Amino acid sequence: MKRLLFIVLCIIFIACESKLETPTEKRNYSQPATSGEVKDFAKKAAGISDYLSYEVFGKSYNDKDLFVVKASKPPVSENNKLRVLLFAQQHGNEQSGKEALMLLLRDIALGVHDDLLDNVVLWIVPQVNPDGGDKNERRNDAGIDLNRDHVVKEAPETRYLHDLFWDIRPHVTADIHEYFPYRESWEEFGGYKNFDVQVGAPTNINIDEDIRDFALNEVMPHIEKRLNAKGYSFHNYIVGPVPTEGRTRHSTVDFDDGRQGFGILNTLSFIYEGINGTDGYVENLERRADSQYEALLALIDYLNDNYKRTIELVQEGRQNLVNAEAGEKIAVRLEHFPDGSKLELPLKSSKTGKDTLIIIENYHPKVKATLEVKRPKAYLVPKNDSLLAGFLELHNIKYKSEYDLDNKSVKAYRINRIALSEDEELENRRPEVSLTDYTGNEITENFYFIPVNQLHANFLVSVFEPESMLGLAQRPGYKDIIQEGEVYPVLRVERKY
Repeated sequence: MKRLLFIVLCIIFIACESKLETPTEKRNYSQPATSGEVKDFAKKAAGISDYLSYEVFGKSYNDKDLFVVKASKPPVSENNKLRVLLFAQQHGNEQSGKEALMLLLRDIALGVHDDLLDNVVLWIVPQVNPDGGDKNERRNDAGIDLNRDHVVKEAPETRYLHDLFWDIRPHVTADIHEYFPYRESWEEFGGYKNFDVQVGAPTNINIDEDIRDFALNEVMPHIEKRLNAKGYSFHNYIVGPVPTEGRTRHSTVDFDDGRQGFGILNTLSFIYEGINGTDGYVENLERRADSQYEALLALIDYLNDNYKRTIELVQEGRQNLVNAEAGEKIAVRLEHFPDGSKLELPLKSSKTGKDTLIIIENYHPKVKATLEVKRPKAYLVPKNDSLLAGFLELHNIKYKSEYDLDNKSVKAYRINRIALSEDEELENRRPEVSLTDYTGNEITENFYFIPVNQLHANFLVSVFEPESMLGLAQRPGYKDIIQEGEVYPVLRVERKY
């Protein structure tokens, strides 16, 4: 009798676990999960699956746990598997990404996707900004937009996310967001963008071309096909005002966000933009979460089937950075241009709610360099400049305290004048410079030596060159490093010819 009772209890327990639901599912999507509920659910999912493990990797500004759940299929070695980092809710008022990742954890815990982990290891961060998520506010509790903080890294959340990246060294990242199409200008225009999910590939042309082509021409069409088969709509991520007021382009070239912040290190990186609700919160949350979930499954499915090629592409791209040659041209000013094509853009009528189609002629899909700079052999950063020296540590940039400058020349920029420029519809400073021989004494004692042949090769040129639209001189807290009539503090080390 006791044995029969034990068996019955086991059956009841297994049945209950097989119905594992997210907190939001239990409420029929009437309210998104709180950060505490997300954490408890992740722990529960990890507790019932040998494939999942839970770990706290940092703290938010308001001292909430930042955690990651690793999904790995034992007992096969992970050494030859593709490493993928998925993270959501950098913006606290974008709820569906967090919900989608909980759905993913649910199904992995229940054994639904065992086959997708044959060749892939996942690291899943449902909430980068738990403080903002609980308040449904974009920024963290310090008022920082985390998805504009991947260079300066003012926020602890951004710093911890990058620390996690360096611990994992993933081949692939996906940064999950939502877009809000219901603006007054679009209503007056007559229609809204209505794609369930938009996905964006890297657009900065300093990122390896093969990686960019693979993302755009192979991975994203697979995501689109699978989403469409599930009844969801897809588009290559686009930004811009209503077509009568400006151009349409594919997002930004800046690496100050979660996609290109990792992409500039030759990571296969994506941004996911699911559609928000008209209330910016809970409306249509179930469809929003499910469409993001299906789009993520499509990505993981493709990566699992093509893991060897993906690993090879990323490894080759990163090796090219480690072997970077001085003298190669790097784009430090970039802009989107038309390529002669027109964009067919499906919209949902703001008046009738019916689908419609418009043709956008002011379409700028092509990114080109408007200013290039030759990569030096190295840069020199003054040791007594705590801001610049701290930046090296902040980004895990390799540098030397002891070195020699035999067969090398040292050059300094002089900032002659600071003009203004507008790139990607944003104003920035564009200094006019002259490059001269540096004649300072005791260089090797007073400067750190930063070789450019490292994973940060193209990042270093982009941030250290004073003319760069993406440079440190454009960033909060660093603007004083360029001053009219002064010598720029970061020096160039070049080969003597």
